[in-house]
Amino acid sequence: MAASWQLVLTALAIGCFPAGAWELPPDNGTMGKETIAAILAGNDYPETSGYRQSIDFIDFTAYGQKFTQTVVTLTPDRPLIRNGKRIVVVGGEPGSEYAMDFVRTVEDKDGAAVWLAKRGITFVGPTRVGRWNFLAPTKDGSWESVPLGLRMPIFERAQTAHWTENDYVVRRVQSAGSGGSSPAQITRVARPGTLLEKQLLAATGTTFIEGYRLALVKVIPDRQNSLVLFWGMSTGGATLYPLAKYYTPDGYLGWGTSSTGLASAAGRSVAGNFTAVYEPTAARVRERGIDDFNLYTKEIDPQTKAKWWQAAQRNPRFKSTEDPPMQFGASAIAETAMRLWNSDFLPQENRRRGLAAFMQEMFEPTYPPEELKKAPVLDLNGTRDEVLPPATVDANRKVMEPYAKKYRVGRIEGLHHYLFTQDSIKTVVTTWMRYIESGYFD
Repeated sequence: MAASWQLVLTALAIGCFPAGAWELPPDNGTMGKETIAAILAGNDYPETSGYRQSIDFIDFTAYGQKFTQTVVTLTPDRPLIRNGKRIVVVGGEPGSEYAMDFVRTVEDKDGAAVWLAKRGITFVGPTRVGRWNFLAPTKDGSWESVPLGLRMPIFERAQTAHWTENDYVVRRVQSAGSGGSSPAQITRVARPGTLLEKQLLAATGTTFIEGYRLALVKVIPDRQNSLVLFWGMSTGGATLYPLAKYYTPDGYLGWGTSSTGLASAAGRSVAGNFTAVYEPTAARVRERGIDDFNLYTKEIDPQTKAKWWQAAQRNPRFKSTEDPPMQFGASAIAETAMRLWNSDFLPQENRRRGLAAFMQEMFEPTYPPEELKKAPVLDLNGTRDEVLPPATVDANRKVMEPYAKKYRVGRIEGLHHYLFTQDSIKTVVTTWMRYIESGYFD
């Protein structure tokens, strides 16, 4: 009974906070510098709670291979209640990062997950399989102790040592448009017949989504009494949109959020770029080095950038088989499907419905599911986003809006792709909370 009254009092107290004298931008409108200054000068949503952090591991199999899904959860002591439900934000990690990037920034300060938890919102961060370093001496999944050029996905927690060059070969290739600022990419390709090759092939879009689903089922036990909002940071959006078929959220928050693979391909095709659809990206690992980091830090002074880059070494700094479904890499998806189908390790249960159904299963994570009709979408971005500028956001909307319950775009003037600084986090989190308060997701 005491706990119930505490929840009610928390909800009443939060509902009584005076709102600052600023307004949300209209649909497709831009929040200007004056509004940003008002948010930063004020404290519309102050800290109301402590929180506890937990890390869970879930073992599962997919296409005959073993995987371990990791999920980081920040649970507030005094949850924020909206219409009788606690608010939960699920964060899909960006390009070459992992869940802990939401907890601690490259400035070594509180990340967006902590900001939300301190305001009563539960944060759930499932890391895509392969990105958590189970061998980290710090036990927090960090890759800092592994040289950048030797990093390869670790797909299950039972692995006892890092992969070596006996398991893969290193190649330098030209990119046809799968992201990053350097025209030449360093990739590592599994040697034929190795366990690494089998796991990379089995780590399909469907596998990533199943890991996410298992994570949410485990750490959100009271779904009926939770207002669950998905936030796919950068490429995280391309996993969280198709996840709606298997775990439907109450809405989508957005910041620098990519779209489905289909929408990404449609946007590139407007500019006449069809090469990425045929890029051979199956079963390989792409290094994300300093050239890629420079793309997002062009305006940062060299001394600060060097510190940030060192802090960024905690992150995996690689991408692997998530690229094809995120970018609608049709050739890579088809190659993966056929190599799995022809393998000697694919279980019979995956063959039972036939090759056509198997191929459809491989492509499904690139499409917007019908379940999005149940979810309002908020696509919030900075006007200076390096990879998702306003024109790209508008192109994504043309593809995605017909599938959503409702769709709204908001822009914040001058902000970039990543939430590196405390000012940028405060601006975006405060704006999110005002959207929630406005009833957009009710």
